[in-house]
Amino acid sequence: MCLLTYLGGFIFPVPSDIMLPPMIIGRPDRWKPLMIACVLCSVAGACSAYLLGFAFAGELATWAQSVNLEEINQATTLMAEYGPPILFIAAFAPIPFKTLALAAGAGAMPLAAFLPAVVLGRAIRFYVISKVTLQGLKWINN
Repeated sequence: MCLLTYLGGFIFPVPSDIMLPPMIIGRPDRWKPLMIACVLCSVAGACSAYLLGFAFAGELATWAQSVNLEEINQATTLMAEYGPPILFIAAFAPIPFKTLALAAGAGAMPLAAFLPAVVLGRAIRFYVISKVTLQGLKWINN
């Protein structure tokens, strides 16, 4: 689960959310450590995306212009203008978070703004998934 969650932060196309509920169902008493592991690994994946964006900002900009990828251009513009609020929403909502984390790095967003938005957004997301799973278990067992 941790590897999938980490890779989901910057490479893997399948969201790691699909692993957390079955693991909580198997061990409901371990929901907190499982949720925390998801948050930490997801944040590590987002930091990897940020670092890739930061390291290859010039190449990404050239590539985006050469293929005219509107999504990357829009993400870079949004990150430059709104930064942390956009990242928080992306970390919580089911939208292309990888792209925005990459754009945050490419736009050299300060880590002091990047990390709190990502940690808070991911923590809320995985907390909600965990609690919904636990409520579902309670409902099924009654």
